[in-house]
Amino acid sequence: MTEIPESVRTALDGLRALGGDGLVRQMAGVFIEHSAGRVAALREALESGDAQGAAEAAHTLKGSSRQLGLTVLADACLAVELATKQGDIAGAQAHVAAVHDSYTAATEVLREATA
Repeated sequence: MTEIPESVRTALDGLRALGGDGLVRQMAGVFIEHSAGRVAALREALESGDAQGAAEAAHTLKGSSRQLGLTVLADACLAVELATKQGDIAGAQAHVAAVHDSYTAATEVLREATA
């Protein structure tokens, strides 16, 4: 069983207050479905040297992560975003593994929290 961080519990409780369990499941499902593509887009942008594309992908993933209380993932995305905005592709690439690992953990947490 995956431990659900307090930040995720708080975020999901807020969504639940707005729209019930259906909204929570919907938001978690959308995140899981679309975020894999954002992580892939981030990697591809960095591999091709596209700092702007990487910054945009990291920014989008950061925002959706924060909405769901996935602070570790959001922080990893912020590190990538800041590095790319400074034109530091190598620095951004150093954080990609953390983004990927955090994303994998985040999807497990969301699946557990919405089961």
